[in-house]
Amino acid sequence: MLDERPLPARPPISRRTVIGAAAWSVPVIALTVATPAHAASGGAIDASGVALAFTGPQWSSTFTLSGQLALSPATAAPTQVTATITWQGTGANAGAQGLYLYDGGSPTQDGGISGWTILQGAADDQLYNTFVFGAIVAAGTATVPTVSTYLGDQDEGFMYGAETPNAGSAFWDGIITIRFSAPEYADAVLTVPYTQTVE
Repeated sequence: MLDERPLPARPPISRRTVIGAAAWSVPVIALTVATPAHAASGGAIDASGVALAFTGPQWSSTFTLSGQLALSPATAAPTQVTATITWQGTGANAGAQGLYLYDGGSPTQDGGISGWTILQGAADDQLYNTFVFGAIVAAGTATVPTVSTYLGDQDEGFMYGAETPNAGSAFWDGIITIRFSAPEYADAVLTVPYTQTVE
C-alpha cells in the first residue's frame, strides 16, 4: 500500500502524484579517474568514503550524502575541491535530465553540503542539468567532509533527480554522477543508479 505520509514542508511538486508501490536498488561505484589536467602531479582523490543514500518515501529518488573524500597526498597549499553532480534519466524516465536542490526558505535551511558553496545551480526547487559545489581546504588537508543537510538536518534528503510522468505514475529511474575534482589531483567519480519498481 502506498505510504501517504506528508513530506517535510517543500513547495508542491509532481513527485506527490505517484501511484503504486515502489522500491529501489542502490549499487554504488566509486572510481578514481585520471585526467590530463589533474593527473600531472600524481595526486589522487579517493571517493570510496563518500556514501550516497536514497531516503523515503519509497517512491522518491531524494538522497543524502555523508562520509568524506580522501586526498593523497595531503594538499600542499589552499586548494579548491569541487563536486559536480548530474542526473540522467533511464528506463521509464529516459526523457528526464536534471536535479532539484531544495529551498528551505532561508540560506541556513536550504539544501546543500555543509561547508561547501553552490558554484552552479541554486537551492530554489527548480530543475538544473548540473549542480557544482565547491570547498576551499587548507594546506595539509587529507580528508574533506561531504555531509549534506536540508532544514538543518543531515538525515533529510537535500536533492533529487527529475521525474517523467508515464501512464499516471511518475518515474525517477536514473543515474546520479558526482565528479570530485581538485587541481593537481586525479578526479574521483561516484556513480549511483536509482531503479524504481512500480507495481
